[in-house]
Amino acid sequence: MADKYKLKRDVLLPWELLDSAAFKSLSSKGIQVLLRFYQKRRWTWVKEGRKKKIKYDNGGLVFTYAEAEALGISKSQFHTILNTLYEFGFIDIEHQGGGLARDYSRYSLSPRWRNYGTPLFIKKTKPKAGRPGCDVRSWMRKKEKQTTAIRNRQLQDSVTADKSHGEVGIGKP
Repeated sequence: MADKYKLKRDVLLPWELLDSAAFKSLSSKGIQVLLRFYQKRRWTWVKEGRKKKIKYDNGGLVFTYAEAEALGISKSQFHTILNTLYEFGFIDIEHQGGGLARDYSRYSLSPRWRNYGTPLFIKKTKPKAGRPGCDVRSWMRKKEKQTTAIRNRQLQDSVTADKSHGEVGIGKP
């Protein structure tokens, strides 16, 4: 792994997570990505009375495809893992990025996994990045319109026939 993506933080997991049905159904690479998400979260000490407690900020987590590749996870495998983590309730999407716009997604850790496998579980599927103008079909339509406009400009003037003189010429009134 490149030093660029090396994190020197401990991972602290809720004890219920390890015993949950959602965690047990993850693949080994899925567990690796989930642990990386937990490693990325920020925390602060909060004083409650005489004791200090750790307060975690579970939002604004960034995990790029380049970072996943540095960890030995292919792009298609990482895409599948993100979908699985979202569907099982481990992560939520705060902001959906897109590769064409050079924007990256931001995630937050979610507590939905606690109800996985029960009637209380809120099932979600990962939304597609459908921002107008940033998908492949929009780019194709835009390029097709540009090509058509170029072709229309290339057409020559029409040929007209002058009936009074019986002459045929280009651009005659």
